[in-house]
Amino acid sequence: MSRFQKFKHQTRDAIHRGFDRHIRLAVTGLSGAGKTALITGILEQLLYANETQQLPYFKVKQQQRLNGCRLHTSSNWQVSRFDYEGAINCLTGDTPKWPQSTRDVSEIRVEVKYQPRSGLAGRVLDTRRLTLDLIDYPGEWLLDLPLLQLNYDEWSQQQQRLLNAELRHKLASEWLEKVNSMANEASEDNAEQQLRELAADYRAFLRQCRSRKLLLLQPGRMVLPGELEGAPVLEFFPWPLSRPVPDVWAKRLQEKYRYYQQHVITPFYQKYFKYFNRQVVLVDVLQALQNGEHHFAELQLAINELMKSFSYGNNSLLKRLFSPVIDKVALVATKADSIAPQDHQKLTNLLRLMTQKQRQELQFDQIPHQVFSVAGIATSQIKKLSDGTTVLDGINEQREFVRVGAPEMPDAIPTGADWRRGYVYPQFYPGFTVQDSPLPHIRLDQLLEYVLGDKLK
Repeated sequence: MSRFQKFKHQTRDAIHRGFDRHIRLAVTGLSGAGKTALITGILEQLLYANETQQLPYFKVKQQQRLNGCRLHTSSNWQVSRFDYEGAINCLTGDTPKWPQSTRDVSEIRVEVKYQPRSGLAGRVLDTRRLTLDLIDYPGEWLLDLPLLQLNYDEWSQQQQRLLNAELRHKLASEWLEKVNSMANEASEDNAEQQLRELAADYRAFLRQCRSRKLLLLQPGRMVLPGELEGAPVLEFFPWPLSRPVPDVWAKRLQEKYRYYQQHVITPFYQKYFKYFNRQVVLVDVLQALQNGEHHFAELQLAINELMKSFSYGNNSLLKRLFSPVIDKVALVATKADSIAPQDHQKLTNLLRLMTQKQRQELQFDQIPHQVFSVAGIATSQIKKLSDGTTVLDGINEQREFVRVGAPEMPDAIPTGADWRRGYVYPQFYPGFTVQDSPLPHIRLDQLLEYVLGDKLK
């Protein structure tokens, strides 16, 4: 991109922000929460909005004021384009499958053209345009953002509390013994080699945690390093023991941690998250229920830590131009196609309970927020048998048709007896063809109306 072109794009984006014609939507969620599926579903519904009757709650469409939507060139030419077409090919190919999980940052821009009906614009303009930016990124990297608020000692204390949990402590037992043993032999001569070896073992421990479906894994780049694979910046770990850190290790660990904060996390935040003004927080409640009490509690903690990392407030003209904040939040329970429709409200209520603390903070700051249960791409069909039983029809991992009874959905956070009984939810796979576009969804129209509707009047 030439300097003139870059200046032109940046100037246009600044003008759109100033006149509230530009939304940067933060689709935030942990690994496996369904970010890629949701972004693909949003694009599908917008691009095909005038070709479908699947959007009854998207008012600009129902009021016949939507001229259309199209993909547009992003102003950030240094970031890969979100592969929408590739995702659709995966979902509708000869052997349909879910798109690969996100392993790097990508971005895509949509331009919405519509007929305004309110304010001065409604009286003097035939059409108006809204620019929407969507960014996809690995959920593993997202969990690094809370580290910006913690120094090394505070982070170590937080990790020590996590290590006290039975499952983590068991997985970390060999590493903890090795840390204790090598700390007894710490010296200036071998400090770098010792820390490098222990950091590699800590990384192996994090990957074990990931394989056991644990979520609060920091630093995220140790789980998915990307371009930092093998870099010395990852040669650190939280201090896990009650005994003091050996002096010859302490300074090095603190320096590596601060370097990671300043040169990995901060640029990532400033480049991708600083200018968001709307947020969708995705939560895979069903997977947490299925994985059990410990995983469910860790998901709640991870969401709490995550939402502390964003700036919320009301966007005045100057803020929109120079320092935008998130002024509207949607909390979304994903994969609603894995339960019966009559249980969707239970799923929504459970997410409300899980995020009660975060919602109270948003309410105190007068930030509009709402809770939804959705499926960005719906892969099951609901049937009612002659005896009144509700079943879900879909395709399993072996590409076979399956019919399962609608699973139980708790209407409150489970207790000890509920956890012992356990929860199981089906995982369906896509079975679409290109003729099925726009692909089916659950409540994306309500989500779109909430996130975009006030900008399309």
